[in-house]
Amino acid sequence: MNLLLVEPSELAPDGTCVLRDRRREHLIRVLDVAVGSKVRAGVIGGRLGSAEVLAVDPAQLTLRLALDEPASTPLPVELILAMPRPKVLSRVIEIAASFGVTRIDLTNAWRVDKGYLTSPRLAADALAAAARLGAEQGATTHLPAIAMHARLMDLVDARWPREAPDTSNLKIIAHPKAEALESIAHAHGAMQGAMDPIVLAIGPEGGWIQREVDTFVARGFRAVSLGAPILRVEAAVAAMLGQILLVRRLADRAR
Repeated sequence: MNLLLVEPSELAPDGTCVLRDRRREHLIRVLDVAVGSKVRAGVIGGRLGSAEVLAVDPAQLTLRLALDEPASTPLPVELILAMPRPKVLSRVIEIAASFGVTRIDLTNAWRVDKGYLTSPRLAADALAAAARLGAEQGATTHLPAIAMHARLMDLVDARWPREAPDTSNLKIIAHPKAEALESIAHAHGAMQGAMDPIVLAIGPEGGWIQREVDTFVARGFRAVSLGAPILRVEAAVAAMLGQILLVRRLADRAR
């Protein structure tokens, strides 16, 4: 936990907050806080600052928050993710949330095991808990919106109609045999300016089938490669988002 996150409803008018859940346990057992200790803190969807421990009681921890910094800036990336194996789903959500992505669309795909779609890990509270853990790790007050789609085509058709492909922002689909991300991002920026929000589509362990790739390309997506390694979904998400961060920083520096 690199950032203590509290709900707006947990914050009293005087700035105090009482914790009785896993956050209390983590602060005491892992961070070894005591009265007077200060930790980084923030309000979900709101400002950042610090929290001072006022009291440590057997069943609760009382803190006072000083929120003197602006809210975290999310990474302007919308992630489309073919439903991964349930046992790694939470980890993938955590990784994406730690980067501060704005949105995660989970979707069915041809090579997704249909049994994955009934996993209890897809419950709204399970997804929200994973996103929150990721935000705590990434030290961001932003939590991504998360949605589940039973059919990939319904998602694609609703957001990017074939009749009017949107080329104003950068849309990319991970594919092992494609151009490097930095080449495509540079060309897009040179031709059209702003890249944001970047839409990133990552397939299942077996990859997208060609028809799915063609569907994305018809909507203005560009296929990009991470290079020679063939990665698991969780590694691909982290690697792609890390590369996007780097490309955006280099683009900002060049302006």
